[in-house]
Amino acid sequence: MINLALKKDSVKPSDLVYPPKPEFGDLSLPCFNLAKELNKTAVETAEWLVGQVALNGEVVASKAIGPFINFTFNKQKLAQGVITEILKAKEKYGLNKSGHRRGGAGKNKKIMIEFAHPNTHKAFHIGHLRNILTGETMARILTANGFKIIRANYQGDIGPHIAKCLWAISNDKNLNLDYKKLLSFVNTVEEITTRNRAEFLGRAYAFGSANYEKDEAIKKEIISLNKKIYNRDKSIMGVYKTTRKWSLDYFDCIYKRVNTKFDRLYFESEVFEAGRAVVLKNLKKGIFEKSEGAVIFKGEKYGLHTRVFINHEGNPTYEAKDMGLAELQFKEYKPEKIIHLVGPEQVEYFKVIIKALEIIMPKTKGREAHLPYGWVRLKEGKMSSRLGNVVLGEWLLDEAKQEVLKIMADRENLANKDEVAEKVSSAAVKYSILKNGINSDIAFALEESVSFSGASGPYLLYTVARINSILRKSEIRNSKSETNSKFEILNPKQIPNSKPELLKINFILLIEAKETGLANKLAKYPEIVASAGKNSDPSEIAKYLFELAQEFNDYYHSVPVLKAETEIRLARLALIAAVKQTLANGLELLGIETVEEM
Repeated sequence: MINLALKKDSVKPSDLVYPPKPEFGDLSLPCFNLAKELNKTAVETAEWLVGQVALNGEVVASKAIGPFINFTFNKQKLAQGVITEILKAKEKYGLNKSGHRRGGAGKNKKIMIEFAHPNTHKAFHIGHLRNILTGETMARILTANGFKIIRANYQGDIGPHIAKCLWAISNDKNLNLDYKKLLSFVNTVEEITTRNRAEFLGRAYAFGSANYEKDEAIKKEIISLNKKIYNRDKSIMGVYKTTRKWSLDYFDCIYKRVNTKFDRLYFESEVFEAGRAVVLKNLKKGIFEKSEGAVIFKGEKYGLHTRVFINHEGNPTYEAKDMGLAELQFKEYKPEKIIHLVGPEQVEYFKVIIKALEIIMPKTKGREAHLPYGWVRLKEGKMSSRLGNVVLGEWLLDEAKQEVLKIMADRENLANKDEVAEKVSSAAVKYSILKNGINSDIAFALEESVSFSGASGPYLLYTVARINSILRKSEIRNSKSETNSKFEILNPKQIPNSKPELLKINFILLIEAKETGLANKLAKYPEIVASAGKNSDPSEIAKYLFELAQEFNDYYHSVPVLKAETEIRLARLALIAAVKQTLANGLELLGIETVEEM
């Protein structure tokens, strides 16, 4: 419409924004860029455009407010368009794969997201849980925006923390499990659960770490043990491989429980030699320097800080291993970009790593990125697997489930209650973490997370289940007292297979402010998905879903649906079916499964 007035393609749909107040209109166009083109001020441009654009049956009003031109749509036509689009697209509604309509999509550009990163032989705490939930959600959001995603997980399975754990297993008699039985390599090992083994290793690591700090003789023993692990000494490889497998088996259980997966598992043990070779090769080129028996990278040359890449014992550090890792990742997948989802304490570390990689492997320039996220803090302070005062990720999931089961105690007729409780509790934990901005610190509140009201995962699932119930009741009512074939299309089992163009629904009847407001909210969903991808912020989707659920529940309390006259009922049922589909689509991006009833 504006382009017709200008007689050129100056304005793209992505240039449009939502006004700060509903009374301004439905969409706004900032006129700053156009003003330069027309050699006018932005205010003059907005006022001039009002007189140039022609209104039609869809756009019913335009007005200039400051440097913006604002448009108001025909509410019923907007509702018809968005509801029909949602019921036609179904689970594809909101996908921005075309790259032109909603702010730019990935167009199948390949991105590797590296997340999770639990170290073997250490506790899996709620910090890891936030990492995994954020990484999986970002993978889904970027996929929805057209990117081809590779999920990678880089795990520390070699280094001092392993030596501390294995030393403790060999020397401590008070780890509260029969360690001799654990190490017996006979069938009795199978009697101990995967979780028992993981808990045992976590305690062993904490014990070994504590002794490493306070006893110089023990410190030397652990350093010696670490050398044996790096050198693959046969005397330690048996117990190393067995306990490593215990950790990895346990991690797999966690991944399945939170519904994530990986295309490639990388390990420090497979890249440390290549990393050391890369550093030594570039030492000869002068990129690295020798200092007090170690090999360092002088970051000060680039406004950064110096880091050790090979220590004085000749072992590659995390830094050197990252050189080998990058080389392997680019060789195997050739991604456009690699995003490392790692905590905020590593911001300066990654600046050095990325700079070193740019010099060593120029092809990586602009293709390596660190995406930090906030801490999950406890009231008593930051967690520490070294000190042993951690909140385990699976403990949190278990506690949430127990709280949900208490709330659902009176749902005696609910089929598969335990399965439903697992999904609801998983939603509680996921939403409580993801609703926070990615850089925000979190003080996890269990009671708030499992609440069936307020900004919570259970509240969103309850809203979806509520709409399911309304649609089921509409089906029963239809079978008993209605014969209108138009009505049957709203059977919740038929909607996914229906052709919306056959829906003979009179959308002109959607005149209530709350229902036209709902339709307008639904129309914004694809832009929210695009924005969440662009800003790497799942909380944008979490916030939107809560607002949509609030608006629906407010609408349903105020406006009759099932008791409305037939034609109005049809239109309103179509509207709430579209709400349900959009909620389900958004929850899917957050890694949250919906339930039929709860």
